[in-house]
Amino acid sequence: MAKTLFEAIGYRLGQKAAQAKNAFDLVGGTEEESLRAEIRLGRDLAAALLERTPLIIENDSTRFAAQIGSWLAASVKTKKLPISVRITAEGEPNAFALPGGPVFISWPLLEICGGERDQIGFLIAHEIAHITLRHTLDRLVKDAALSLLMRQTSGRLAAGAWLQQVGSQVFSRTYSAENELEADTFAVNLIAAAGGDPGAGELLLSKLVDQSHGSGVLQGTTYFGTHPPLAERIANLQLQRSG
Repeated sequence: MAKTLFEAIGYRLGQKAAQAKNAFDLVGGTEEESLRAEIRLGRDLAAALLERTPLIIENDSTRFAAQIGSWLAASVKTKKLPISVRITAEGEPNAFALPGGPVFISWPLLEICGGERDQIGFLIAHEIAHITLRHTLDRLVKDAALSLLMRQTSGRLAAGAWLQQVGSQVFSRTYSAENELEADTFAVNLIAAAGGDPGAGELLLSKLVDQSHGSGVLQGTTYFGTHPPLAERIANLQLQRSG
């Protein structure tokens, strides 16, 4: 029986991963098998991450964010993912996704949205894009340290050992500018498909511009430094809207 993606990570990555166009091409098998394995890998990584990253105590805002995640996930047409949204107690704005569905937003970044559903939705939809378009998975399976550990063991033990080596900040590393702009476009389209305001992304990015000036909360932070310039992201969304 053909190995699933999760089973194959430990045996078939190696140097081959560097030449693969994406994770699915690397492993092969059916889309259903790959998706199940991706979800399993994401859950193991999330469990290992939660041992190191505290969450905000559940409140109305965290529940609202989780509801928005479910609202958006219902409108993803290409694949059905078990999207889960968790709010971390990190001290600075941050957002990242794991393969298969887990999305993490930091409390300071959530607060910037001011409780506006569609602005929160843009943050979450942007991360859903990285999952759905397999940006997150492609990046992880090409990580040499993860590949080595998956050859030695599997599941949560490998995920935990890998995070011990590289640190949780690995999930905040920069995607390509092309990936980030693609995720913004995907997010706007997803919000529109769900019945929300497609202009909310531009409003939030404009708010982030204000926060990045002077002593604003984004000044010098990882989140601000690992995305394309905000002006470029806004221009991209304006171009999509006008087109």
